[in-house]
Amino acid sequence: MKFCFQHITSLLLALLVLVSTQSYSVNSHYCSNILVDKAIMKPAKKCEMHGEKTHSEQKHEHKKDECCDDEVELIKGQDQLKIQSSDFELPLPIFVEAFVFTFFSTTYFETEVNTTIYEDPPPLLQRDFQTLYQVFLI
Repeated sequence: MKFCFQHITSLLLALLVLVSTQSYSVNSHYCSNILVDKAIMKPAKKCEMHGEKTHSEQKHEHKKDECCDDEVELIKGQDQLKIQSSDFELPLPIFVEAFVFTFFSTTYFETEVNTTIYEDPPPLLQRDFQTLYQVFLI
């Protein structure tokens, strides 16, 4: 359970770093102050006025731009991640040797358990001595 929880947590943290460093653009298209379409990371769909243009419409294109408006909002992620590094020096190489021997050695020091010694079971009760001698604790 703990092993699975650690893997899920590490995956979520990796996704968090990925999402926080990525930049996004949110495109919006307004036609006469009414939101027509909003899209993330792709251009927003235009309204029907921006459909097919005829020859006369091309001349008056600047008039259509007055009623329609495109907005692009850029959400920037982190540019640089702050990676901290620390200088770690071991005092003596003997310490490294002792550490490796202690934690990575496969030899185990166990005491021997002598299994040949056993106790005899108590004898079975053949007679009930309290009722035989009429001795009872009050």
